[in-house]
Amino acid sequence: PLEDLQVGAHRLAEGDLEKKIPVRSEDELGQLADSFNTMTDALRKSRTELQGWGRTLEQKVEEATRELHKAQAEAARSEKLASVGLLAAGIAHELNNPLTGVLTFSHLVRKQLPDDSPEAEDLDLVIQETRRCAAIIRRLLDFAREKTPEQKYVDVNQLIRETSQLIAQAAQVADIEIVTDLQDGLPAIWIDEDLIKQVIMNMLVNAQHAIGEDGMITVTTRERADYVRDDGKNEPMLEIMIRDTGCGISEENLQRIFDPFFTTKGVGQGTGLGLSVSHGTIEAHGGQIEVESELGAGTEFRIYLPLHGNGPDERGSAP
Repeated sequence: PLEDLQVGAHRLAEGDLEKKIPVRSEDELGQLADSFNTMTDALRKSRTELQGWGRTLEQKVEEATRELHKAQAEAARSEKLASVGLLAAGIAHELNNPLTGVLTFSHLVRKQLPDDSPEAEDLDLVIQETRRCAAIIRRLLDFAREKTPEQKYVDVNQLIRETSQLIAQAAQVADIEIVTDLQDGLPAIWIDEDLIKQVIMNMLVNAQHAIGEDGMITVTTRERADYVRDDGKNEPMLEIMIRDTGCGISEENLQRIFDPFFTTKGVGQGTGLGLSVSHGTIEAHGGQIEVESELGAGTEFRIYLPLHGNGPDERGSAP
């Protein structure tokens, strides 16, 4: 029995908590061996619990680190947006007045020229590009002002149908099919109709540009009672999913698509403000935007809007 205890003590010192000492009798040495086994069992249980706590602590540290990095990135993005907004407002203000003068006098000179003259064609180009600059300035101002949503209860399914019709003709010309799969009976939600319509329009136009010709855009709505926000809280959401069969977005660009003035379009084809403004609009509604993409396999945007807003309890449901 003493040799058993000696061997057991050595094993215990080496960290082996699985080996039990045989209890050979019921005398004091047998009781000692039994107590030794009980102690070993308790140590094994404690070690297992400590290992479990260690793994849990590691997971919590990893989660906290991810949340911290995310919060830092969001803070940096917010600071960047605020700085860009001030810069955009100043630039727009300084450019708007001279640009208005250029456009006005261009129209006056154009009226004096024959329609078929080379000078008229050149001036038409000047007017066209000046209007495009004016449109960019308007978008800069919209971006800088961060318009507060003017909310009411809106049937999102109907809003999507109306918005899809606006680009349907251009899509048809490019052999792009727009398919809608809208869940029946969705409750109306508390949103700014014009702002959300602009977000969806921007997503659809971007999808059309990503496809170019011959492809499909799918728009889906559904209720997500099980949605978990980035902060870990569960909140019922209405999901709007817009998927295209376009060229897709690289992993590198996917991290920057919501940054202001970032665009993968050619020169003169985009300002890089559409997705940034859309991101801000959805956040102002208490929602979130998620995106997944693969080069050559298309892109999927998912917009989440709270099902239960702060409006009065008077709402309908989507057919």
